[in-house]
Amino acid sequence: MSIPKPEDVKSIAVMGFGTMGHTWVTALLKGGLEVYVYDANKEMVETNVGRVKGYFESMKKKGTWDGDVDTTVKKIHVLDTENALGECGAPVLLEVVFEDLKLKLGIYERLGKIMPTDTIFWTNTSCLDIEKMGTASGRLDKFIGTHGMNPVHLMTGVEIVKHPALSQKVLDFTLALIKRVGKDPFITDNVPGFIVNNGLIPWIIHFVNMLERRQATTEDIDTALKSCLGHPQGVLMLTDFIGINTTILVAEELRRATLDPRYIVPPLLYKMRDAGWDGFKTGRGFYDWSDRKAPKAIDFEKLDRPKG
Repeated sequence: MSIPKPEDVKSIAVMGFGTMGHTWVTALLKGGLEVYVYDANKEMVETNVGRVKGYFESMKKKGTWDGDVDTTVKKIHVLDTENALGECGAPVLLEVVFEDLKLKLGIYERLGKIMPTDTIFWTNTSCLDIEKMGTASGRLDKFIGTHGMNPVHLMTGVEIVKHPALSQKVLDFTLALIKRVGKDPFITDNVPGFIVNNGLIPWIIHFVNMLERRQATTEDIDTALKSCLGHPQGVLMLTDFIGINTTILVAEELRRATLDPRYIVPPLLYKMRDAGWDGFKTGRGFYDWSDRKAPKAIDFEKLDRPKG
């Protein structure tokens, strides 16, 4: 197996440029890499290239990054076809598509044939079985989980998911490259929910149940967590960033895998999803994001509560 030195890597291929994908791309650019990206949704690609540029403009204005915005954004190479991922020369493929196992298995069956045999596969899954996807790719020894926290360019933690068939060289390479782009990796076994969602999803469910029982408001729950537990944002605002639909999918997957009642989805989350409230990306969730710089907590005591 030919693995480059982490310090010699110049580019990464990225499959998926949606909610998580474009923040991963921002983080990789910030870490000095070029990115070759493919997504079938061309309109979304155009929108998210603009968002990436906006992130760098904001970081520059705040003094948290001192590069040149236009030069950096030009390091995004948008590919026209999925097959082009296999021709870009990047030693790593990062997959960041919707959290659906059937979808991902199909993608990996195709990418396993498209990508060069030495390409290392990273998946951003937050809960799905790494070994099933690695087997579908035909390169289980070079398949590893790299679960970034949303938004990846601002959150430093990356959950590294290993499994028994993983090459130690691939693990060492991944840890070093993740550190090189300014992240703090931590390792977990391939267990349902890994570390983060094993604890986070029951926590979200607990506070959503409190909200649904009208024992506390959105604002008070998040204020309590920020002021008393030191959280930079409350759990309900975090859920808006994750997405209501993604939260439901992860909880349902963990419930199937473990039969643990802690993962039973509250009815309120289903009502929100069915009403089209998917958090930050749709402009409405536990907060009204009409003004993204000053979101307002939804008062679920009033008529804003979704019907269902």
